[in-house]
Amino acid sequence: MILKKIFPFILLVVVFSCNSKQVTNAEDYNTYLTHTDSQTELLAAAQIWTDKLDANPNQFPYLGKRASAYSKLFSATGNIEYLKQAEYDLLEAIKVTNEKNGSYLKSLAANYISQHRFKEALEKLKVAEAIGDKINGTKKMLFDVHLELGNYIEAESYLEAIKNTSDFDYLIRLAKWEDHNGNLEGAIENMEKATQIAESSNLKGMMQWAYTNSADFYGHAGDIQKII
Repeated sequence: MILKKIFPFILLVVVFSCNSKQVTNAEDYNTYLTHTDSQTELLAAAQIWTDKLDANPNQFPYLGKRASAYSKLFSATGNIEYLKQAEYDLLEAIKVTNEKNGSYLKSLAANYISQHRFKEALEKLKVAEAIGDKINGTKKMLFDVHLELGNYIEAESYLEAIKNTSDFDYLIRLAKWEDHNGNLEGAIENMEKATQIAESSNLKGMMQWAYTNSADFYGHAGDIQKII
């Protein structure tokens, strides 16, 4: 499912053989398998914020910074312990700020989504929605979670609320919605539009995500040539 692939990225490499002919080229995808930050650098970043917290325990923003470093480590390694450490820091930051910081609430919701704890993610997102900070991003996440929970009326409502046919985030969610409704052709059409936006942005992370999920849809449609 597309939206499960936001926290970490997974590249789908499809190999199709005919008469022992290789139709995939490693050079085409190896670049997307390389992390821009090494694990050592990410660990060093987490340690920096730990040192700062030890020196200034009351500086709660350091908790958010360290949580971000742990989240990146989880994305780079897949080690669930880093995700749990990020959860702990975010819970502490939210406690200190009395659930008044929408950014921390959404970060924790994203953490819970990565753990497939969708009901808990929904609880945090509702609080963030009431706060109203950067509300469009909150609505996007609410669509994601409601769709995962099978709350289709709510999901459709939030999809309509974020409608913007020139927005990458909207198009990938519209593609997911079309796929949910059994309209694979419509899902592919919207993913292709999203891919064009990703390519024009020249952001590797966005392009990686677009290519991965486009390949997923093409595979479902049996259109192997478009995957190659």
